[in-house]
Amino acid sequence: MKKLTASLLIAASTLVASPAVLAATADNAAKTVNVQFKRGTSSAHYTGKVNGYKYHDYTFRARKGQKLQVKLSGGNVEPYLFHSKLSDSVNVGVNSPELTNGVYVLPYDGTYTLRINQPRASARDGKTQQYWLMIGIR
Repeated sequence: MKKLTASLLIAASTLVASPAVLAATADNAAKTVNVQFKRGTSSAHYTGKVNGYKYHDYTFRARKGQKLQVKLSGGNVEPYLFHSKLSDSVNVGVNSPELTNGVYVLPYDGTYTLRINQPRASARDGKTQQYWLMIGIR
């Protein structure tokens, strides 16, 4: 019986400490927000803090041809835009080559996700970054 108990304890501790198990159960989306514009406005403002590999998602619906403007300040964070039809995410940060005069022309109708995260080096160090975000659509 002692051998069975010891085997179970070793198996359980291996399962709990296994990186594959930890990665499979970790939810890196620390916050998901449905962007809401107040009546008569074309922008919304948010604040947040991201820690380590966690990120915040801001989802909104838009039409093809509308112009997205993202203003982000505060800590060392980056904004990336996702859409189901985009082959890859789009960096919509202030120095992105994807922007024209600070705006990104949305290429598709539908739901977009703007993800705020920090660079890998900061995330690896477990840093926490505070940010202020403005999302504008015209």
